[in-house]
Amino acid sequence: MLHLRLPRWNEKMMLSVTQLAPVWVVEKASGRDPGPAYVLASRLGCLFRRVSMDDLILDSHLEGRRAPGLILTSGVRGGYAALRAGRRAQCPVVWCMKGETRSASMLRSLPFDLVVASSSATVAPKFCPTLGPLTAVSPHVLAHAGRAWQERLEHLPHPRIAVNLGDGAFRTPEEALLLGKKLALMVNRYGGSVLLSVREDTHPELTDAFIVGLSASFILVWRTGEPDEDPTLGFMACADTVVVLGGNAVALVEACAVDVPVFLMEREQDLRGARGRLVRRLIEDHHLRLLEDDFVAWPRPILDEAGRIADVMKARWAL
Repeated sequence: MLHLRLPRWNEKMMLSVTQLAPVWVVEKASGRDPGPAYVLASRLGCLFRRVSMDDLILDSHLEGRRAPGLILTSGVRGGYAALRAGRRAQCPVVWCMKGETRSASMLRSLPFDLVVASSSATVAPKFCPTLGPLTAVSPHVLAHAGRAWQERLEHLPHPRIAVNLGDGAFRTPEEALLLGKKLALMVNRYGGSVLLSVREDTHPELTDAFIVGLSASFILVWRTGEPDEDPTLGFMACADTVVVLGGNAVALVEACAVDVPVFLMEREQDLRGARGRLVRRLIEDHHLRLLEDDFVAWPRPILDEAGRIADVMKARWAL
């Protein structure tokens, strides 16, 4: 088995660790979206291997395998298993925290070579804060989706407004109806069209009311559970503007990966908790604006935190 003996991991190495040994991803998959360690590994531009925590705990299962040159992990159990494997292989271990943290000082003291977490704290040698969670949606992924959907959407008039509807957007059918009518009025002012994607439909009566309100506009609707493939990324990639209503932190960050204006159709006083803090940070950094009465464009940066952190890791460990 190959063992790397590189005592100071924060120094840039002349030879890439991935030329000597593979990248391992130690992470328990959960839900529809990939975990942060997998997302980060996919952006490094090199091959990586998923290794189960059980394999790490049972050393005999690793006999005959090449030792890792870098380990990416998330979760408490996965983190401890990865640390143990990292010590045996003498390789750096990067821990990606799921969700937001408000205790950056605690994370900086953890025994990992690098901790990646959604936080407003400042950068430290062993701590890389991100603006929201890491997601698999990148400018490259959106460009691919745009090419796949461009021909299918060419009949829709511009400006095209991609509307991403998630949970928590409305409290009552009356509110949903009014917001739908308001948005339709704004779209019709420019003779455009609406590309509505409903990924979360736990309250179909609210969704129905919103669609009724939008019905005065030229509208294309997709709802979760329909037999067609999910067009959300294609809608965003082919749109001139993106509007988000409700949804979780991942949905917000994914929307901000586009290169067109992104608006949140919510009241500022309703922004609470971790999601509200994320929205305010996105607004402060000019990634997002609250929708008022018009689709006024502004120069905004493209949000790609996974790509940014991957670049940090490439520079640190010559990946």
